[in-house]
Amino acid sequence: METGDPVRPCQRARSKSYPPSESGATPLFECILRPLLERSSPLSFSRFMELALYHGEHGYYSDPDRHRVGRTGDFATNVSVGPAFGCLLARRLHHVWECHERPSSFPVVELGPEDGSLALDILHAAREICPRFRQALHYIACDPSERKRQALATRFAGSPDGTPAIVSSPVEIHYPLGVVIANEVLDALPVHLVRRSRDSWVERLVSLEDGDLGWTEAPIPGGPLLEHLQSLPADLPEGYQTEACLQLTPFFHDLSGIFDTALHLFVDYGFDRDDYYHPDRNEGTLQTYAGHRAGTDPLDAPGQRDITAHVDFTSAVEAAHRAGLHLLGSARQESYLTTLAAPFLSSLPDVPETSSFIRQFRTLTHPGLFGSRFHVLELTQGAVSPRLTFPCPDQMRTSLH
Repeated sequence: METGDPVRPCQRARSKSYPPSESGATPLFECILRPLLERSSPLSFSRFMELALYHGEHGYYSDPDRHRVGRTGDFATNVSVGPAFGCLLARRLHHVWECHERPSSFPVVELGPEDGSLALDILHAAREICPRFRQALHYIACDPSERKRQALATRFAGSPDGTPAIVSSPVEIHYPLGVVIANEVLDALPVHLVRRSRDSWVERLVSLEDGDLGWTEAPIPGGPLLEHLQSLPADLPEGYQTEACLQLTPFFHDLSGIFDTALHLFVDYGFDRDDYYHPDRNEGTLQTYAGHRAGTDPLDAPGQRDITAHVDFTSAVEAAHRAGLHLLGSARQESYLTTLAAPFLSSLPDVPETSSFIRQFRTLTHPGLFGSRFHVLELTQGAVSPRLTFPCPDQMRTSLH
């Protein structure tokens, strides 16, 4: 779900409604959205986004045969750059394992494993870092889509680096100690769309009019959404449009049940609250992706393109804290990965594999590429070792507390 970083507000055309079914609507629209909206229009955008991305048969992320990531897909990610990203994360995992006295079993749970590439990159690197560490490493891929779990099982079965376990939900598993990895997961949590109107907020809802998808607005009654919006700056201008993610609270609640003691490692793009809800960011951060092209109409081709919003890291940390997790540190990816790589970069052998690693590392850390676009957020849970510290200077701590 790699996306451009809207540091400056983008001027967006007003969204057009989706064409009627006679013009070639998507299977999700025909089979799910239109019947649902005919019965109970309008829908919150959060519900629409959930169906568009995660519907079991027609959702964007549910089809294991769809090429979402890489040159032939819709977007690029850290993982699609090459195995260097997994190699560096494996070194962080190895450090966590060592800090906790090298347990004989060390579970690592990856949320949203996509095609399993990150899992296999980490397992391969773990074997090279320390055979005993690789033997202890128990990798678990967690994906809610049954079809994608089947595809993961097929791919993992043929891997020489081991076969990760596969589960559908974090509530299915529990271990005393381990690590959670979530690479570009938070940005795909469904969000509500809201707009500032006459010194109050209205919610933007998805409706059906004459066979087309379109927008309508409604006042926001008391509840979690209004409570969240009341925490935002009061002086946002008339017409200001943005997103609010209420899924963070249940998301972190479920994560808190996986381990008694854990490091939770998130890699994503976003801002702290002050930057996210800056008055100049008056069109929000919501974007769509298809064929490496960004779009601004989330109602276009539902189920056929990615929908993503930047992460409000302040809200994420607050939701995590309510679930019993604590901020260890956060930093831009360039600083984080450079620190992880520093101990061994100078000692790499002069072989073709090293040249490839260096090229990938530069892409991951270059400020104009992925280095400043992504942030790494680490949270702890339970009685983690005092030896476990954030590997580089914390660049967001002040604003997240």
